[in-house]
Amino acid sequence: MKATQVQIVSPTARERVSAARPAIMIVVFLLLVCIGIAFLPRAGFDSTPVGIRNPLGDGARALAQVLERHGVSVREVGAREATTVDEHTTLVVVFPSRMSPSVRAGVSTRANVVYIGLEQEYGSSPSYLDGLTSSRAWKAPERTSPGCSSEAANRARSLTSSNYTVSNGASGWQLCFTADGQEYAYAERSEPGRFRAVIPDSLRVRNRAILDEGNAALALNAIGHQLARRLEQWEGVCGDVDWYVVTSDDSMSQEDPVLTESPYLAPAFLMVIGAVLLASLARGKRLGPLTPERLPVEVPAAETLVGKARLMRSQRSYAHAATALRSATASRIASTLGVAHSADREALVRAIEARGLPPSRYETLLWGPPPSTEADLVQLANDLDALEKEIRHD
Repeated sequence: MKATQVQIVSPTARERVSAARPAIMIVVFLLLVCIGIAFLPRAGFDSTPVGIRNPLGDGARALAQVLERHGVSVREVGAREATTVDEHTTLVVVFPSRMSPSVRAGVSTRANVVYIGLEQEYGSSPSYLDGLTSSRAWKAPERTSPGCSSEAANRARSLTSSNYTVSNGASGWQLCFTADGQEYAYAERSEPGRFRAVIPDSLRVRNRAILDEGNAALALNAIGHQLARRLEQWEGVCGDVDWYVVTSDDSMSQEDPVLTESPYLAPAFLMVIGAVLLASLARGKRLGPLTPERLPVEVPAAETLVGKARLMRSQRSYAHAATALRSATASRIASTLGVAHSADREALVRAIEARGLPPSRYETLLWGPPPSTEADLVQLANDLDALEKEIRHD
């Protein structure tokens, strides 16, 4: 019976790439997720205390969003822009005690300025406060009423007293919200072409406290004093607000902050993730219901042979494969020469020599060292086949 020839075909590069495609897509997806995690928190947000892009408890994003909903443009500026705002823009300065002398001089010439946060200025009377003295006192919180004629204060109706206040108002200042007649939670001074407001405690504009008592109303009306007469009547674009959070190293020589984060970054990233997921569903293997297999299963011998050969090749088991080839060849030669399979090596050697073959012709092939490369293994297989044919006189 003629033996069926079996052709062992190794997978091509394209087949290997196709097999590895799911793993490649998973790696790409994980990389995109890592990139997104690194950049998404910066896409329009930061953690600056009392910053308008900070959505956390210490930020002021809530106040900025309310202003923007009423047509007010709120932007974050640095020292240089803070000293050059026009008369139609309200400048909000957070932590003014940190201003350098040059910045302080430039801000003092602006038409509309609201100072927020004197936590580091207590016990002094800096020039930008125009005669006011900042103070700090640890007292139990009390509910206070405006007690002044300020329009912004009266719209707030009431405030809870805090530890940071101002006192000793010079002529022209409206001092509002006091529990003892000496310390005030809000001060305002309005003159033709010039407006100043002071909110000593920055907590009143932070996200975590903006809804307490009249904090929101006071902040909105103080900042928007020239933008509208009444909060309910704000329509269209009423003006601009420049928000300047002073840092300890601010100076006129520093560049103003540039928001390099694009608002389209997050949507674009989500679109890329969606595209990767759709590609995975379209190109990946789909899982379905189990298909029953008819038993018994017949596996062709050639398929088993090919599988075993590929396994040896993947593990580089050249010595094991050579041993199998040599053993099978020796067994067939023994059958051809009439030597029993249970006979020892010496009996097979004597039978081969009786055919007139020198030892150099067969000893290395049948019992030599194992091959170290795939090419050596192929050469050994060819030489064993030639030896077997020579003994059979094929």
